[in-house]
Amino acid sequence: MARRAKPVELHLIQGNQSRLTKKEIEHRQEAEERLKPKKNRVKPPSWLDKVAKSEFTRLAKELAELDLVTNVDVNALATYCDAYSDYVQCTKIIQEEGLVVEHTNKAGETNSVPHPLLTKKKQLHDQMRSLAIEFGLTPSARAGLAKPKKEQKPQTSFDKAFGDSV
Repeated sequence: MARRAKPVELHLIQGNQSRLTKKEIEHRQEAEERLKPKKNRVKPPSWLDKVAKSEFTRLAKELAELDLVTNVDVNALATYCDAYSDYVQCTKIIQEEGLVVEHTNKAGETNSVPHPLLTKKKQLHDQMRSLAIEFGLTPSARAGLAKPKKEQKPQTSFDKAFGDSV
């Protein structure tokens, strides 16, 4: 599986390790610029709770400084921050109640079991990770959208005769 693409500016800062040519760099920069939506309404939605709004504001400020957050990212960022808030709440409850809790089953037996919120906490972690990647909240995910398409090479007589069989 190939590595996720990075924005061309980040790629250049890290030393142009894949040795992109000036033409390739220019194509990537043009493609990334065309894909940038407006960024005049990046505000936390009203439905977020206090923790999520605080996280939204913090992340939006950081991402804005890097020029990586736009109007179309608001809902994705809000969903991420909502999951973050739930994650924090689960963590606090687990810290108060402990990793292991007492559970009485239908037969009346009491057993020590892992805290049920541990499963929810893992689900929230996975949701946050997938949102960060899926919706372009990471530089590498956003750069993947900006990669220019490969130019079609004209077919040779060999390609016409044998196609993709080689």
